[in-house]
Amino acid sequence: MVGIAGKSQACNTCRQRRVKCDFARPSCLKCIKSKRSCAGYDRDLIFVNRTPSNPSTTAPSVLSELRAQQRLEDFTNITIEADLHRLFSESRDDNCRFRKYAVELLEAIYLPKQPVSGSFNTEISEGSFTWVYRLIDLTDHSKSLDTSLFAFCLAQLHVTNIGNASLYQCLDQYNIALQHLYSDLDDPERRFREETLAAIIVLSTCELFVCPAENGWGVHARGIAEILRLRDRGKAKTPAWRHLFSRMRVVCTLEALTKRQARVLENDIWRQIVTESGSNGSLDEVYQMIADIPAVLERAVSLPSISDQNNFLNESAAVARGSLAMVNCIDSWLDEFWKASPKPLAWSVLSNASNPADTDPSSKVFPFCYEFESLSVAVTIVSCWAVIAQLYSNIIQVHDLVQTKLDRPVELETILTKANTKTSVGDVVGSSEASTQGALLFAAGKGSSIQDIRKEGTRAARYVCQSKEYFQRIEMGTFGSHATIYPIWSARQYFRLHPGHEREYLWLQNVDKMEGPGTRWGLSVMTFADIAEPLGGWPRILPDEISYNNYDPME
Repeated sequence: MVGIAGKSQACNTCRQRRVKCDFARPSCLKCIKSKRSCAGYDRDLIFVNRTPSNPSTTAPSVLSELRAQQRLEDFTNITIEADLHRLFSESRDDNCRFRKYAVELLEAIYLPKQPVSGSFNTEISEGSFTWVYRLIDLTDHSKSLDTSLFAFCLAQLHVTNIGNASLYQCLDQYNIALQHLYSDLDDPERRFREETLAAIIVLSTCELFVCPAENGWGVHARGIAEILRLRDRGKAKTPAWRHLFSRMRVVCTLEALTKRQARVLENDIWRQIVTESGSNGSLDEVYQMIADIPAVLERAVSLPSISDQNNFLNESAAVARGSLAMVNCIDSWLDEFWKASPKPLAWSVLSNASNPADTDPSSKVFPFCYEFESLSVAVTIVSCWAVIAQLYSNIIQVHDLVQTKLDRPVELETILTKANTKTSVGDVVGSSEASTQGALLFAAGKGSSIQDIRKEGTRAARYVCQSKEYFQRIEMGTFGSHATIYPIWSARQYFRLHPGHEREYLWLQNVDKMEGPGTRWGLSVMTFADIAEPLGGWPRILPDEISYNNYDPME
């Protein structure tokens, strides 16, 4: 097929400058007035080979990949690392120049590339990555921010094998940045500056690529929560603040979800800040919606320690109903999100990636993968799938724990509708009538048996896995690997904690060894720690002890 390179009718010069064109011919007046040479309106013809094995290939996707490769080639010359070091050494006198260069480097390596069709709007409150563009709006001197940016840029050069940056250099600058940050946090005047908050965010993102463990991430999450608690609510909310806040909330929420603790996410504080910050993107809506989930997960973790049977059953009922009510809420939001779009947001295509776990190519664990309308849509939808999988896992664990403690089979419907023979649903402490009714209506609509819950949970976890290939495309930058850290963790916990998913679990264990055209795998990124064991303990054997040799893929 033949594709036109870009849908915009603007001249090539205005398109490159990302400014509005007046479409005058043969040369646009915008270029003439700005004393620039108008490059005209000719477009290259792109020949795209769309085959049955590559049905999703389009001219825009090919051009995005070429643009990503070109940007990387522009930064692979021998001066890139020297320029970075030189500008960083001059940052005390000219921090704006250094920050601009650092953002340009991150745009070439870390950030996803701008789609060929349409314009990338950095004004949207997309907390997943657009906060990077706002760093150039911060002009006050800050050693912690500049050193954090320097460390992050070195980390990107290191993980992509561009230049000679070593892991030791990255960690050395990371530690220096931490010392500057501690100094800022000890200063009452510098503590609440946007530059200080930005430094925390940059360091927490840098850690994803240089620290395999998550200890530093948790410290930053707790530090962010404390700073926001003490910060003057009357301070002006700049555009940079809104983007920084969106990213800060992502950091703290993921920490709360993976640790199953709500202490870093005090809901009254965050909800007040959400209102003040004006955050209203789709991802912001998702994170506002799931703010209460860590509290439910924390209640679930405490269930095994409850000795009184009546209290245990009451609390188990409340946790199960609360989890179902939240699944219902996310499902309803996703339905509206899909309906609001005039075109499909996601669709399945044949997978072109290979996983070492797929010993038989004709019987792949995931023969299909998902395509998405855009990366922002993908981040939003996959985040929802990951949270849903974690909630379903929580319900299954609560059900198994109740059966273990009572030492007899118990239907999930029994847990949902009553705590014991003497306690009704309305008597359960901590559950509201609305959430209870929502959970029961959801159970009635999708099936309330534990088999139905397992089926829906497995579906959500598989959807997450089938999305991984999209995020690993070269044009997604290293952000693609970053964006799937929590979703892959959630899917891994689901398949690891619940028997019967040995092939999926093995596939996830080998995900970094995958290969495929137009994709980049194997980046070393941080992983959240696995949950030690299900709430009720391991049923029989650990997943690591399972033999995969005789596994029947059709079971």
